[in-house]
Amino acid sequence: MVEDIDLRNLAQCLRLGKKLHDNGFGLFRTMLKYKCERRGKHYLVADKYFASSKTCSCCGNKKDTLTLSERIYNCTECGTKIDRDYNAARNLRQYGIRMLHERNGLSA
Repeated sequence: MVEDIDLRNLAQCLRLGKKLHDNGFGLFRTMLKYKCERRGKHYLVADKYFASSKTCSCCGNKKDTLTLSERIYNCTECGTKIDRDYNAARNLRQYGIRMLHERNGLSA
């Protein structure tokens, strides 16, 4: 499961410029897709508007604002405190599972 993020906007946002493009993230995703298909694995892409970082992975509450400097996700509803990237990864995992169930006509 990968996120469909706009690398051009990310490079401008984080002031990384050419550094981000030099790392070849597009090529990495192409190779990852090829390797997944070759091994019979699923390669899924989450919609770029899916709020993986802004949604609590425990209760599903969505924060309207979350700055890049906030590295710990604090849920105002259930009180969960979790690393922002780990929270996003958990949300992406659940999103991928839902996508596979929908694709295969199963109920989650």
